[in-house]
Amino acid sequence: MIPGSRPLKSSEPESFFWKELTAANKDNLGKLKEFILGHAQKNEVPELVLPKIDLVLEEVLLNIVNYAYPDNPKAVIKVGCALSPDKLNIRIIDQGKEFDPSAKPDPDISLSVEERDIGGLGILLVRKISDEFSYQRSNNQNILDIGFNLDS
Repeated sequence: MIPGSRPLKSSEPESFFWKELTAANKDNLGKLKEFILGHAQKNEVPELVLPKIDLVLEEVLLNIVNYAYPDNPKAVIKVGCALSPDKLNIRIIDQGKEFDPSAKPDPDISLSVEERDIGGLGILLVRKISDEFSYQRSNNQNILDIGFNLDS
């Protein structure tokens, strides 16, 4: 078992290693990123994939802190990762405001910055960099699954 991870509960996918952050604020998000990236490095995820994982985690975790929990510095975020020979799966769970990033339309990047609506570029970036991206709401939790192929 990886240091900082904990045993699985029966309701969690068997192959995931989990880390929970109970003070989910900008200052502590690095702990979650370090957990996922450490797991990836320890398991020899290709070096070309690591910056993608880092960028996606940065964007998603900051969005959760800023928008799902805007006034709650003690909010909880849980991250899990599972590795197979050809894929790294990341699951991010929070109990903040409901928001389905997979339902948000891509911004019109053909428009100039002045003409374009504010927001949405981070989600577009996450969709483009990751190989799989899905959302569900269950038991008052936002559950975001992100996958990275390791064979390309």
